[in-house]
Amino acid sequence: MQYDAPADDHERLVTFDIETTHYKPAQGETVAIGVGEHAPGAPGVAATYDVLARDDVESEGELIRRGIERVDAAAADALVSYNGIGFDVEFLAERAERLGVAMEPPALHTAGSHVDLFADRVAVIESRYDSPSLEACLDSYDYPVPSTIWNGEPVTNERFGEELGPALLAATREGDADRLDALRDVLAHYLITDLEANFAIYYADRGVSFAPAYLGHEGVYEA
Repeated sequence: MQYDAPADDHERLVTFDIETTHYKPAQGETVAIGVGEHAPGAPGVAATYDVLARDDVESEGELIRRGIERVDAAAADALVSYNGIGFDVEFLAERAERLGVAMEPPALHTAGSHVDLFADRVAVIESRYDSPSLEACLDSYDYPVPSTIWNGEPVTNERFGEELGPALLAATREGDADRLDALRDVLAHYLITDLEANFAIYYADRGVSFAPAYLGHEGVYEA
């Protein structure tokens, strides 16, 4: 779905995305948080991406704290997400509460500063169930859709929650360094392509040119 967004004058963007073992905080946990930064007008290769995961931060509470700090550390004046308002921030907040750790949402999580590409589309369609996926948005703007292939099958949100996320957590608990190295590569490709997709859709909504570095890439992994 294409969306006619108002023009803005943001000088630098930060985007984030989380990966979990279940969409309900009562039934799942946070596995990774991805954060990207980009300046409008710069080529896609100028974007920077960080993947914070439980493989190097075993405590989920510590991962949440570090993820929010990384978003806040960005020299940005706008936060871009895809369903970050309705899912990501709320999921992290409830998980933090369940873990008994303090959490403040990102400083840019405010009206006018947090640009939620999904929420914008929900407002137009008036139904979150009819709103398009991130991949459908890319396709509507003729951006090539990336894919992460793990053990012969594409990684989806559902498969991440049921298979890849638990595998990462199990390898972390067991200290299986070789398996962790292999799974890190899968996670990084899956998260970074989603983060770049956020940038691409944000710019496309505003009619701004953006040359992606990862979109359309197929990462193939055996782990």
